[in-house]
Amino acid sequence: MFEMASAVLIAVITTLIGPVIVEYVKTKLASKPIDPIKKELEYSCIINDELESIREDLDADRCWITMFHNGGHYLHGNKSVQKFSVMFETSAPGVAGVGMIFNNIPVSLFSKSVDEMIKNKHIYISDYSDAIIATYGLKEAATATGTKSSYTVGLFDIISDQCIGTIGIDYLDKTKLNAAQLIILNEKSQRVAGFLANFIRAK
Repeated sequence: MFEMASAVLIAVITTLIGPVIVEYVKTKLASKPIDPIKKELEYSCIINDELESIREDLDADRCWITMFHNGGHYLHGNKSVQKFSVMFETSAPGVAGVGMIFNNIPVSLFSKSVDEMIKNKHIYISDYSDAIIATYGLKEAATATGTKSSYTVGLFDIISDQCIGTIGIDYLDKTKLNAAQLIILNEKSQRVAGFLANFIRAK
């Protein structure tokens, strides 16, 4: 008799209570809001680790990422103002960052360098003081930040092939990277571009 009662009780628990508990747990998990700050910090930590790795591997003073974004609209129309900002950055000890300087900058102020980046996917400037080397309007910014050499690579969305930003390294002393170092920069930049594309699409 006791065994029959136990079997009936187990059957009731399995068929009724079990599914109810499963549905309750599923509902609670589905209703739990995603913390956007926590999610962004997770991506930021990954990207900053990648930047630090690039900076250390290439012995640079700074490594940073700019991203293009909509900076609002023109006053007399609905056309959006295209801007860029330094969104991620790492610096060597004692080296000042540039993130607070290059924030919400209209693309029109750097039209030559942006155009070059979209066309040729990189800008390598081994010596800003060399008049023969094209600087694409970046010399003033380099002077303001104490940069003597910089190497910048475009970050392109693998699906749309649109330029979503740039990644760059700065040197406070004149530095000429060799072919092997440039390969490292470009390969790691593609990895970062993948992270950023996922970061942009994440909800």
